Amino acid sequence: MASLVLFVCTGNTCRSPMAEALLKLALPRTSPWLVASAGLAAFEGGRASDEAISAIAEVGGDLRGHRTRPVTPRLVKEAAAVVAMTGAHAQQLVARYPAVRDKLFLLRSFDPDAPAESGVEDPFCGSLDDYRRCRDLIRKAIPGLVNHLEQTAPTVR
Repeated sequence: MASLVLFVCTGNTCRSPMAEALLKLALPRTSPWLVASAGLAAFEGGRASDEAISAIAEVGGDLRGHRTRPVTPRLVKEAAAVVAMTGAHAQQLVARYPAVRDKLFLLRSFDPDAPAESGVEDPFCGSLDDYRRCRDLIRKAIPGLVNHLEQTAPTVR
């Protein structure tokens, strides 16, 4: 059975869905990893922002079918890796789900050029260029995350 990588942001309309889409594009089709996203303040069933949909479409991804969802205890438990967009998200996750600590990462920690503890700031209500900059920050971290996942054997349940 495949293992789950869960991206987490605030509303699950911008950053975490873009990260989900970009990781799906980067993983080989035969990858054992499943990829999902959720938000700490998300409601169920909303859409990705139009700008996120456009920014991801420019690089070959598709967020048109994305539906928002909140982080739940079940998602956190099922995830082999939980990847937060900011340190504040990581702190909230640990406060709500203390057991997440051992499988929690900041996305930009996988970008060798990113300053320590740097996050992916929210482009919400910004321009398409703001979303492109956000997408590109996420893209810089994806190869390092893929490398990490390739070195981590998926958990068989």
